[in-house]
Amino acid sequence: MNIQSEHRQPVTGPTPYDEVYYPGHVYGLTHPNHLATIATVYGMQPAPVEHCRVLELGCGVGGNLLPMAFQYPDSEFVGVDLSGVTIARGQQNIATLGLNNIKLLHCDIMNVDTSFGKFDYIIAHGVYSWVPPHVREKMMAIFKQNLAPRGVCYVSYNAHPFSHLRDMVRDMMRYHTRRLTGMKEKVGQARAILKFLSEGSKANTVHGAIMRDQYNRVLKAPDELLFHDDLDDDATAFLLHEVAEDAGRHGLQYLGDSHFARRYLAGHSEEVRATLQRFPESEFMARDQYQDFVDGNGFRRTLFCHDDVSVNRQIDVDFVRRYHLLSTTSPLDPEACLTDDSPMEFENHDGSRITVTNPILKAAHLCLGRAWPRALSFSELLDGARALLDGRRANDDERALTDAMYILACSGEVSFLVSPPFLLKEVTDHPQASLLARKQSQTGPLVTNLLHQTVQLEDDRTRYFLQLLDGARTIDQITAEMTEAFGSTIRIEQKDKDGSPAEPLWLSTRESVERSLAMVSKLGLLVA
Repeated sequence: MNIQSEHRQPVTGPTPYDEVYYPGHVYGLTHPNHLATIATVYGMQPAPVEHCRVLELGCGVGGNLLPMAFQYPDSEFVGVDLSGVTIARGQQNIATLGLNNIKLLHCDIMNVDTSFGKFDYIIAHGVYSWVPPHVREKMMAIFKQNLAPRGVCYVSYNAHPFSHLRDMVRDMMRYHTRRLTGMKEKVGQARAILKFLSEGSKANTVHGAIMRDQYNRVLKAPDELLFHDDLDDDATAFLLHEVAEDAGRHGLQYLGDSHFARRYLAGHSEEVRATLQRFPESEFMARDQYQDFVDGNGFRRTLFCHDDVSVNRQIDVDFVRRYHLLSTTSPLDPEACLTDDSPMEFENHDGSRITVTNPILKAAHLCLGRAWPRALSFSELLDGARALLDGRRANDDERALTDAMYILACSGEVSFLVSPPFLLKEVTDHPQASLLARKQSQTGPLVTNLLHQTVQLEDDRTRYFLQLLDGARTIDQITAEMTEAFGSTIRIEQKDKDGSPAEPLWLSTRESVERSLAMVSKLGLLVA
């Protein structure tokens, strides 16, 4: 990876991110596999995620970029950030994992030039709204200058109309803390003044309702996020059309929202659906802008590509047959009958539920849930569902499954990817957890799985267990070490169907290890 600007150090002094560390996280909607999927849906032919180049502007510690590099060793990843402290931390993490396909550079965005080369995917998450106008202008120039001909660019930013409400309380907090500099004091006083103002406002007024809602948001926000995102003097929100028109002046076109389900209008009234659906394809951005007005959207994840790329946003029902499908769906009653038309209820990890009566659809939901975190091609799903029905084949199976998966994919209930994620199909006798997750679990409970999701480990025992999954130990050896560390039996706390505490379950260490392996597999932490 030859980048001439690699050692060009910024001329500015320390940044607020040097003084107050901003934790690095993964953002699923920025993943190149996801970006490639959306681009493919709209008729583009993006670079395969297994062999691509990715640039992230404002990469911080590399919390988003590093897991991608770990997952795709034959692709190249470059991150730039103005904070030398966070870049140094990220470089240490890269060295720990022994990765040679990623570089994190202490570099001003203003210094990114043609020597960096072309990238298939450019990511700028949480940067555009928090930099001065001349840096935003430079970012657009980079999107045009450094984006490969078939490339996709992702940029996120605070959006109106919701951000008008956010900006109202930002003004109040910033005024109250204008003479404070320390993060703890500044954040503490920001919350204190908002508590005072929200409680002092009249609850039966629009203003009072907004103040209470915003106070609840601020109360839940991590200190670092509140300090950098809300108390930053330069933070600016935009309407979608403003960003899209700025991109257009740089030779880019609006591709769509990275959150594909936003284009699905089933949750709106018939009048709203009918109005928005009348927009022609040439005014797709305007349609999305009006949808923001209806939704009160406050954060945008916008995709751009070059303006000479041919884009087709007319999506046919059969598109789902070309992708790999994933879902966490599980039956509320595992004993429910699959073969008749009786209703069967399924639940996703987010608590949403769906009731199905068609046998082929009931079997398909069961297949998806059992396969998770693996993705199934459409043909695998159809064959698996038929197998659960003892080989029953109805003439309308394929049509019924296609129509159902189309609706679920468009609504976000079922995920779809152009390339299947690299995940272990079953637990082996020498189970191995991702090296990345094992390293992360040494310092905290949050780890990244192979679906580019953040997973929270339950306790220190789970973190210790993950360390033992290095591929060198057998299940018997893991059991012996867990027994030595925690005893011969494990107490499992339980809750009843109403969420109330129930009689605890006592398991032998061997039973506990087997349950834990199944859990780690379902969390997407095991590698082949």
